[in-house]
Amino acid sequence: MHIEPSQKTLKTRLRKELRQKRAAIDAVQRRRCDALINQTLEQYANKELPRTVAAYLAFDGEPDLLPALISLARQGVKLALPVIQDSAGKAFITLREWSPDRELAPNRYGIAEPEGTQDIPVTDIDLVLVPLVGWDRTGGRLGMGASFYDRLFQPLAALEKPMRIGVGYELQRVPGVPREPWDIRLHGIVTENGWFTCEK
Repeated sequence: MHIEPSQKTLKTRLRKELRQKRAAIDAVQRRRCDALINQTLEQYANKELPRTVAAYLAFDGEPDLLPALISLARQGVKLALPVIQDSAGKAFITLREWSPDRELAPNRYGIAEPEGTQDIPVTDIDLVLVPLVGWDRTGGRLGMGASFYDRLFQPLAALEKPMRIGVGYELQRVPGVPREPWDIRLHGIVTENGWFTCEK
């Protein structure tokens, strides 16, 4: 009897494959791709003038957004970064105010987080730049597997604010990300090829 693999199994396989692909990008190509991604984000900010932007600091080969974040901070945009909060149940993330001159400390995964600043309610944020392992053109996102962002966005899944924009490389695009009921779709994607709005 043939048994179809579960969505979780498919995600695990795909996650391993795409992380290997991302890790194999050479330094010259990575710098070129990251520069194009940062350029696109700065152009968007100059046009749309978001007041508050949540982002991430690069980890595990993710695109480095620091140049764009520094530029946004200079323009007076309020920035936030994710912080993992432990709880009796599942750990969750909040978005904490940050500026490039603030101290950072590594969390349990070795990811730098802001210290000594206030959390910003998700509803106060205009744009969230979301890291990913894989993506598809309908807004499907494959993350690292902890569902932190899905749980963060769940109460606001049907809303257009904050705008949920995945950031990754073109080689991380797949025909279709395996989806489960709790997976929250992205509104758009930014890669080295530019910005596009996801198909519904």
